[in-house]
Amino acid sequence: MADALSLLRQFTIENKEYTIENDRFVFNDLAYTKDIKTNYLVYGTGKDNTPKDYYTLESIVFLLKNVDLQHANYVKKAAEKGIPAISRPDRKDLLAYLNGQAHTADRIDRNAPLEIAMQRPLQVNKRPAEDPRLDNAKIARVEDDDMQKLKDRREKKFDEKNKEITADQIRPLSGELSTEAILKLRAKIRATARDKIVDLKENEDTPEPSTEPLPITADTFEIMKRERTWRNRTTVLQSSNKNFAKNILLILNSIKAKEESEQKQEALAAQRSPIRDTTTRVPLEGYSRYHQEKFVQRDDSEFKIDTHASYHGLTLKTVTEGATPNKLLSTTNSSISKPITPINDKLNTSNSDTSKRPSRTPIIIIPPALTSLITRYNCKELFEDLKFISTEEGKASGTKRDGDILIQRKKGNFTVPYRITDDPLRLTKQDWEERVVAVFAQGPAWQFKGWPWSGNPVEIFQKIKAYHIKWAQLKTDANIAKWSVHLIELDQNKRHLDCARIRTFWDSLDQFIAKHKSNLRY
Repeated sequence: MADALSLLRQFTIENKEYTIENDRFVFNDLAYTKDIKTNYLVYGTGKDNTPKDYYTLESIVFLLKNVDLQHANYVKKAAEKGIPAISRPDRKDLLAYLNGQAHTADRIDRNAPLEIAMQRPLQVNKRPAEDPRLDNAKIARVEDDDMQKLKDRREKKFDEKNKEITADQIRPLSGELSTEAILKLRAKIRATARDKIVDLKENEDTPEPSTEPLPITADTFEIMKRERTWRNRTTVLQSSNKNFAKNILLILNSIKAKEESEQKQEALAAQRSPIRDTTTRVPLEGYSRYHQEKFVQRDDSEFKIDTHASYHGLTLKTVTEGATPNKLLSTTNSSISKPITPINDKLNTSNSDTSKRPSRTPIIIIPPALTSLITRYNCKELFEDLKFISTEEGKASGTKRDGDILIQRKKGNFTVPYRITDDPLRLTKQDWEERVVAVFAQGPAWQFKGWPWSGNPVEIFQKIKAYHIKWAQLKTDANIAKWSVHLIELDQNKRHLDCARIRTFWDSLDQFIAKHKSNLRY
């Protein structure tokens, strides 16, 4: 359905006339109220978070009727009529659009809500009694006497058509079908034919369906006048916003709710129906004396038979002559079986022998001293968010950081866990050899007291990647300068560079792990 502005433009271009009835503009079968809002924006609205405002249909029609007036006189006349005037910046583009000189205008809002037009009825009858179709004199009626005459005439015609035929006029068709049999069949057919006559009087009460439209009364017209078409096949496909995901989600949610309700009903129906036991039962076996051989070991030593003996590797002479008693005894003693080990004992021994699966989470060691720039109170923000905060700010946040800290590093579309600790003495030998990948050195050599490799920093930094974080304005520690340590310098005045500086830590650590400890997750 076209909007009011497009309909007015069409009538203006084609020089069609539209009428004004009371407070409505009537365009053929459609009618709009005078104060209806069009989709043409008022100049200066809809920008800088200002609410949108649109011109009314009455204002645009008034401009078309007074287009020859100067703008000042037009504004004055509109004020006298109490009609909002069209502003000067909008006047030129609006007239060009209405006269067909332009296909569209910049101020037309395609997302504006459209008002629904009123349908104008084509046929109105004030009084049903005045309808000539309802005149009793012009309605054909069949009286009871006429119905009886028609019935008698039809029966008389049927009797004339079915006069009795004598036996002389009928000849037998064959030897089996005689003349008397033919007369009986004819009488039977005539008797059944009388029952098939339809009595029109009985079906007089059933009205025939009428194809003519019913008249519209004045009351019906008053009801139709207030009706509005809320949605049709065109408006239902239009969205009020540019992002129409909300409308689609509403449809999908309704479909999902319908499917879930059907599934619930099916589940309830399945619960109410009796469940048959379809499991196959293993038939119970009877007692057999041979079953004891499965559980009791055979004792063949009484017959001096070596069940584990073999002729493999023996010559024919040895086999034919037989073994000596000494050899037989040795084989008999060696054939004494060992006691059977229970299955549970085997499982226990196998579980104890198998070692625990080693962890693949890398470990990073930080200084325990709170004077260091990196501590347990700010390491999580530093490694995860690439953002440096002071130790005091980390304490003020109230987050408890007891024991080791597990961080999640975002790398692409997944995360990688890292374990942060400031107590390296609790690490095992396997952790030092396989999982420790980085250490943050503070400067003093006593930091590495009790560490593996005799606590020698030079040897430690050959096994583990070493880092040192400091302010760029401060001087580098003497020990740090002579050790193989990767420096991370943060600028106190250029804090926006922290992210890029900390990112270099992860890049160098990835290279170290890939080269020396590629079995870990990184």
